[in-house]
Amino acid sequence: MDTGEHGEGQHMSRSTIDQAVGRAEANRRPGHVEPTEEERAAAAAVLQMIWGIHISRAVYVVAELGIADLLAGSPMTAAQLAQATQAHEPSLYRVLRLLASLGVLTEHDHRSFSLTVLGERLRADVPASMRSFALTADAGGLRPYEPIIETVKTGKPGMEIAYGMGSFEFLAAHPDLAQKLQAAWSERTAAFARSVAAGYDFSPIQTVADIGGGKGTLLAAILQAHGHLRGVLLDRPPVVADAANLFAAAGVADRCEIVPGDFFQGIPDGADAYILANVLHDWDDADSVRILGACRRAMAKNGRVLIVERLIPDDPADAVPVLLSDLNMLIITGGQERTNAEYRKLLADAGLNPAKVQPVAPPYGVIEGLAG
Repeated sequence: MDTGEHGEGQHMSRSTIDQAVGRAEANRRPGHVEPTEEERAAAAAVLQMIWGIHISRAVYVVAELGIADLLAGSPMTAAQLAQATQAHEPSLYRVLRLLASLGVLTEHDHRSFSLTVLGERLRADVPASMRSFALTADAGGLRPYEPIIETVKTGKPGMEIAYGMGSFEFLAAHPDLAQKLQAAWSERTAAFARSVAAGYDFSPIQTVADIGGGKGTLLAAILQAHGHLRGVLLDRPPVVADAANLFAAAGVADRCEIVPGDFFQGIPDGADAYILANVLHDWDDADSVRILGACRRAMAKNGRVLIVERLIPDDPADAVPVLLSDLNMLIITGGQERTNAEYRKLLADAGLNPAKVQPVAPPYGVIEGLAG
């Protein structure tokens, strides 16, 4: 169970550290001991971790070429898929074969392939689609990850080291990549939006403001589920440009105001609840407290902040997806995924009273902060 506390016994003396370094150096010297079967299996598992980029790029190929959508109707051969995507058939087959071994596809006779439930997630416009997210593997490239040693030693995000600017400045300079990422973020939000709308009690609230809410995917789901609510959407002008169409399609346009803007410059006044969904993990503690404080000052009497973020599970095995996101935040934005205790501290530092944590679609939760 995470307590958010660190005991003094966890600190190592200089001599202990030097001894550990010495042992590590000795263990790196060549030896002649035959590995056990368990050690061989462990080495194979570590090798797959080392080659994780191969898997990521193979998934990207299928997403970028639209192969999952081509396979939606029936199996196709590698030759047919290559013709449809203008690809080199022998090379494409090798990518598809790898993904079949990973359970994304099923390989049949005559080099034909069909989708598994994993492969279905790479189709566009299906429930729990991950296609847009897979396409973000090409956004910004791998350069931010190359100086990871410098990031680990200094805490400076790899994005800043590689490009000399922060992630949001980079996206402002590359609108095509920004659009691709926005599609992925909307896809991700759609996966938990209805669970937030159904899982949190909005009955005491009259007006909800979604701060940094993208094109309004979450807010639309909440307004659809709760006909008494009015909504306010705040995000940067290019991001909210399509929000009106989304709200109209959801049938909630008459109950929602769209406010183009920057939450560091100002937040709409007077809402009963301020939602921050996948916002605070982009920012360090100081900026997160600044955002929360602005919401506190803007809210109506007896208002609240609802932080919607990934919760870090107690079981390390279950925590892997969230911890991978945490590493991504370290490299790309300088933010982080946080424990419940860390979110409570942010709320308290912003002058809000930490309240309940409502789990919704895993791994997400709604972390409540009440006006003091």
